[in-house]
Amino acid sequence: MSDDFLKAATKEIQEELDALKQILENCNSDTDIFNNGKEIQMHLHKIKGLAPMMGQKDIGEIAKITDAVVRHVIANGALEETLKNLLESNNVMRAIFCDKYKEDINDYKKKIKETFANVLK
Repeated sequence: MSDDFLKAATKEIQEELDALKQILENCNSDTDIFNNGKEIQMHLHKIKGLAPMMGQKDIGEIAKITDAVVRHVIANGALEETLKNLLESNNVMRAIFCDKYKEDINDYKKKIKETFANVLK
């Protein structure tokens, strides 16, 4: 991939993560996730598509898992613990993006899948 593409993609992912963080920080409840679901899903969709193309596979996978949860919320209504988990997912994706995540990323992905096992079938 060209340097120009990587530079543009890096900027876009950062902007998407920042926009997602802003939305989530303005949410006060799991119901707010439902109310903002389409906008949240739009940002996650961009991240899950773009991140792997620029070598950020783990960010793409977390965005994909989180996107599935948000799609479920959009279709079925508020889901307990969604806000807390989306905030955590965003923080983890941001830390990975800045190369500051020092934990085992597979443990985190497993945690999300277990938390929403009834949604992520």
